[in-house]
Amino acid sequence: MANRRQRRRHRNPPGVILRWTLLLLAVILILIAGISYAQGTVNVTGSSMYPALQPDDRALSEPVSYLVREPARGDIVQFSTGAGSGRDLVRRIVGLPGETVQIIGGKVYINGTVLDESAYVSGEIQYAGTASMPHTLSQDAYFVMADNRSSSFDSRDPTVGDIHKSDINGRLWLRYAPFRRFGLLE
Repeated sequence: MANRRQRRRHRNPPGVILRWTLLLLAVILILIAGISYAQGTVNVTGSSMYPALQPDDRALSEPVSYLVREPARGDIVQFSTGAGSGRDLVRRIVGLPGETVQIIGGKVYINGTVLDESAYVSGEIQYAGTASMPHTLSQDAYFVMADNRSSSFDSRDPTVGDIHKSDINGRLWLRYAPFRRFGLLE
């Protein structure tokens, strides 16, 4: 009988469960801290990205994916504007490095081919701005536009212009509030 107790104690010594619990708790806390560090939150204040993002929407912005891949056309990004304004904007990537962007007759053309934006934009563009003439992007520049093209501040405006990968703070990927609009961003 005493031998049996010793074997039980040896198989499950006091504190083993506590040690495993503390280890699991530490791993969970490290994961939460890492995710919190890697994710930023965006509070939408205007209607420039309507209908994808609406005023008072809240979304997660993550910078990690651009460490392993290049930003892609259609990505919604948060970026810092120039001139030390400290203001971040949220826009959709339309033109990629090396491409030529032009707006003709209210439509965006990339390298002479009309861009199909029907999934996220409706209507024609009224203001072509810097893209009224062919505009070729440098090898590290992106042309960004708001989904609500009629009243927006984006790459068409010379005060914003092209953005560089180093200007991008993150890719918006998930709208988490309001809950009725919860979902992945396209």
